[in-house]
Amino acid sequence: MADNYPLWEKKGRSLQKWIEKSRASDCPYPISTFTLTPKHRDYIVDRTSVHLDASLLTALNLSNANSTYRQVSITLRDNSPPVWWIGRTGPGVIFIDDVFSSKRSDDPYISEFTKAAYKMDFPLDSLRNVFVPNVNEVNTLSCLRKVYKSQGLYYPSSTEQTWEPSLSEFNALLGTGIGKIVAAFVLCAWGQGRKRIARIVTFHIDADVHKLYMRFDLEDM
Repeated sequence: MADNYPLWEKKGRSLQKWIEKSRASDCPYPISTFTLTPKHRDYIVDRTSVHLDASLLTALNLSNANSTYRQVSITLRDNSPPVWWIGRTGPGVIFIDDVFSSKRSDDPYISEFTKAAYKMDFPLDSLRNVFVPNVNEVNTLSCLRKVYKSQGLYYPSSTEQTWEPSLSEFNALLGTGIGKIVAAFVLCAWGQGRKRIARIVTFHIDADVHKLYMRFDLEDM
């Protein structure tokens, strides 16, 4: 295990084990049955058809420029401890734009909202890419900076960096706050031993430090 990021890597290895091994024990993320259809009494769901900017699609290597995407906002109806999920869905892709869940909340996990948001418009098994744009989660940024530094990479950089499951850096990134959300989503969506995170890709658009993107590519086991 790399000495540079042992705690992140340890968490990531556990998540990857639960994802890839159907009989791995003690997985804390069972398949979720939470749904937002029909209309849910506890949440306000706003869905709007949007078209993504062509330059953004090019930067993200997405070819479905003529596809209609959905802007999705999920918020609580009452004054309970706050939780929200804001993102975009499209054919084969989901963007997790802005999420929050209070530690006092007993609502479903963010990963469960992610599954429910995609299933409102697209078949779950069609999903291939999970994007997290404008990453600002402190734990994740701290790990990323350490990973880039240890690999002698400039940060920020518009050059895509691809992290494969065999790398210590992959497990470290999976063990971050953002990585955990995506890993938990895979588990609560498909269960253990069905889908895997084939790679994690990190990059900045136009080398703007405020536009760090993470992409998680999904594949069948």
